[in-house]
Amino acid sequence: MTKLNFITFICISLLIIIGCEREAEIPPETPAPIQQLETFTTQHTEGGVLKWTLVGNSSEMRKTMTGGNKIIVQNPKVQIYEEGEISITLTSQTGELYNTGQKKNNVYLQGNVVGVSENGTLRTEFLEWQNKDGTLYAPNEVKIMRGDSTWYGKEMVANPNLETVTMTNNRFKLYPKDEEINED
Repeated sequence: MTKLNFITFICISLLIIIGCEREAEIPPETPAPIQQLETFTTQHTEGGVLKWTLVGNSSEMRKTMTGGNKIIVQNPKVQIYEEGEISITLTSQTGELYNTGQKKNNVYLQGNVVGVSENGTLRTEFLEWQNKDGTLYAPNEVKIMRGDSTWYGKEMVANPNLETVTMTNNRFKLYPKDEEINED
């Protein structure tokens, strides 16, 4: 092997090695959207009864690992209904819907989630509307405000109008004027 061939061989080998290392550093591509919409609106009914509506600025439909589809919605506004009336209005930075599996008809909200009902306001970073159970679930820190009263906790489970709420790691400051006392 001549000196020129040897140097060429070394250079090509180094380029291949460097190229292989760079390929390993590149994160896998997320699947391309199947469909994109500038505005997005959907609703879910059961037996002709409206359960929730969702409106967003834009959306992308993508394949999931299980072969179904998920819809990613930007700036979603979700309204949950009970007995034909809006029970709570939820907003966040992003939302997700799935069309198959256990997650079907659930709504997932993430990023500056705010929920407003007649019984108070909640704030958290992640919230799931569990459609089948008719409950709101947040595994992380949640802040609930009623008037001047403030309640913090984790692992929140609540009905949509925030009348019944359970959490762990509770911390609160309550004022009697903000809490209704039912003496019946």
